[in-house]
Amino acid sequence: MVGFGVRDMSAALDFYTIKLGFHVAFQNGAGYAIVARDGIEISLGLDRTGAKSGKGGCYLKLEGIEALHEELIAKGVVMTHPLKTESYGMKEFMLTDPDGNTLNFGEPVKA
Repeated sequence: MVGFGVRDMSAALDFYTIKLGFHVAFQNGAGYAIVARDGIEISLGLDRTGAKSGKGGCYLKLEGIEALHEELIAKGVVMTHPLKTESYGMKEFMLTDPDGNTLNFGEPVKA
């Protein structure tokens, strides 16, 4: 499980659930939550000082990247790196959450 610092838990949960299609798997008050989707879990910890917010990043390897990309675009998610087949054999896109944490999605290109 990957963990990200967030400055506003309510805004983070809205982004991950409404925009990215995760559900809240666990919440401990207003300071900690786990969101989950398709076997992926991300922990979100409230960081009122901003010292840890925006410093997280993860690479999520999956199947069906084109369908996921279309789903997120339809929900208005802005990509920081468009869907592209890279020279090293991965089809990838990247986005950033409201706190600046980076999520990179990738699928191996089938030969």
